[in-house]
Amino acid sequence: DHSDVMACRSTGWAQLASESVEMAQVNAIVAHLVSMERRVPVQHFFDGFRTSHEVNKVKLIDYNTMKTFINWEAVKEHHDLAMNPRHPHVQGTSQGPDIFFQCVEAGNSFYDGLADLFEEKGKMIQEKTGLHFALYAYEGHPEAKHVIVVMGSAAVTCGETASFLSKHKGQRVGVLKVRLFRPWDSSRFLAALPTTTERICVLDRTKEQGSQGEPLLLEVSSMLHASAHSEIVVVGGRYGLGSKEFTPNMVLSIYENLAQESPKPRFTVGINDDVTFLSLPVGPWLNVLPEGTTECMFYGLGSDGTVGANKSAVKMIAMGT
Repeated sequence: DHSDVMACRSTGWAQLASESVEMAQVNAIVAHLVSMERRVPVQHFFDGFRTSHEVNKVKLIDYNTMKTFINWEAVKEHHDLAMNPRHPHVQGTSQGPDIFFQCVEAGNSFYDGLADLFEEKGKMIQEKTGLHFALYAYEGHPEAKHVIVVMGSAAVTCGETASFLSKHKGQRVGVLKVRLFRPWDSSRFLAALPTTTERICVLDRTKEQGSQGEPLLLEVSSMLHASAHSEIVVVGGRYGLGSKEFTPNMVLSIYENLAQESPKPRFTVGINDDVTFLSLPVGPWLNVLPEGTTECMFYGLGSDGTVGANKSAVKMIAMGT
């Protein structure tokens, strides 16, 4: 889940999320380019196992193409800043109350326009590779009334479900996928959000005991309040903690909650909470895959070679289809 990522919010690092294997490749390059040029560390994260161990067919960017992205002057400047006994300098001194506050605020200049630099580097990669890039992306009905906001691999599940419900059920639903969490960019978020939106559900893959809501929920709520969009109803939910499964029928239950006259303001999905009764009821399995799709399940027992053999079999199928 995202508990470890959210614990790093106050470090000053930029935070960039990938929701798929192919996106992880692009965002890894973007993170390095931005960090090298602006000297702000970037935490590029994606869901462990669900994305990190996924076997998928992607368009790889070759090293020669990657070299064309690099700002070599920024690389030289980075090397020149390294500690060198031939060019000694003072670094990392203790700062007292007389100057510490001023130094912290002086760092604002490194973050001003940082989202623009992420966009610039991403679009540069898009132009040279054809791989689409967006810091905040929308998928679903063009005039959606109910929108899920989510980050990470669940964005793929939500996107496929929203598209299915929109095309085959006529529901005005959609999903807004967050990739840039820090620095938060309100203008790009609002530009991606359909103007017809009436209700939003923000999903967090973490739990903060005692808070009014989890990090992504609070970010979206405060942004809508500051931008005078108080007419939009915002609710929040938690899902997928400890790698708990997140499936299309759970996404459907979230949209059904949003459609209620009085939606549950805080909830969990994916478990049966018989202690604090916060969980949403989840219906039967919802198949959102295109008609004619073939699915197979491979069983690996462990310790007898079947896990590795099944992985090899999956790769062979991928290469031959």
